[in-house]
Amino acid sequence: MSKVMTSKEAVSRFIQDGTFLYIGGYVCRPPFAIIHEIIRQRKKDLTITRSNAADDFDMLIGAGLVKRFIGTFLSLGVYGLGRCYRRSLEKGIPHIVEVEEYTNLSLPMMLMAGAMGMPFVPVRDMLGSDLMNVKSFMGENKYKKIESPFDGSPVLLVPALKPDVAIIHVQQADENGNAQMWGIGGDCQYGANAAAKVIVSCERIVSRETIGKDPSRTIVPAMKVAAVVEEPFGSHPGYTPGFYDVDFSFGYIYQQASNTVEGFEAFLKEWVYDIPDRNVYTQHYIQRFGYGAFKKLAAKFDYSYPVSYAY
Repeated sequence: MSKVMTSKEAVSRFIQDGTFLYIGGYVCRPPFAIIHEIIRQRKKDLTITRSNAADDFDMLIGAGLVKRFIGTFLSLGVYGLGRCYRRSLEKGIPHIVEVEEYTNLSLPMMLMAGAMGMPFVPVRDMLGSDLMNVKSFMGENKYKKIESPFDGSPVLLVPALKPDVAIIHVQQADENGNAQMWGIGGDCQYGANAAAKVIVSCERIVSRETIGKDPSRTIVPAMKVAAVVEEPFGSHPGYTPGFYDVDFSFGYIYQQASNTVEGFEAFLKEWVYDIPDRNVYTQHYIQRFGYGAFKKLAAKFDYSYPVSYAY
């Protein structure tokens, strides 16, 4: 059964106020088209999670939609800390976000535990760090410290994360939701499979036959997927390997705009609220910066080393 729909329909049907969201995009493939639609629909009281959070999370926080953030850090890459995130914590603008911090190893392992149906997972990297001294809304359930039953050494147990909905952007998927990606994976596969349901945004919809020709690229099966949204250029200003590069210039524009509340609100008006969908977004980008700038981001085609699945 086809699960293809628009971003507007997917967000309206599957993301409600108070939803716990995993948002994919560890360095690459952030699902910005879906994020912009969440902002347009003004969903609120969201809990969001991912290791290596970036401008996508910063934008949701600045729009006032986030209640809780389970993360590792939030930065704008080469442009420093997220401005909206910092304003939230330091000045309560637009409101204070509750934060629970883990490491870049522990958080993906918490998602892995969720994907495997485990209640917790043992880790070592937080031991001795100040992350053990600071607890927020998870309280005593942030972690549990035990002695190994095998050698008596200290072991930290962290709880599994099981989001209500995962949002991921991938290179291709079929209309049933079998989703394939390549490039930096990060915690995307674990996050998608830990969630109760998945919204898949993709650069292109392909046939089930195409998916079957290279099965190792499939990170989430159709049975987990609630919606498939074809969104070319859907992770801009992030990048999608094989399609387009990261847009550092646009990242700088966002950093400059988000330095102030007024600048951030003007940015949202131009790039989110006044834009009904991704097609219009792409056209607006071309009108604003020129077709040459748009075309410059396009990836040159190149084959990976050939792999044979023959017997």
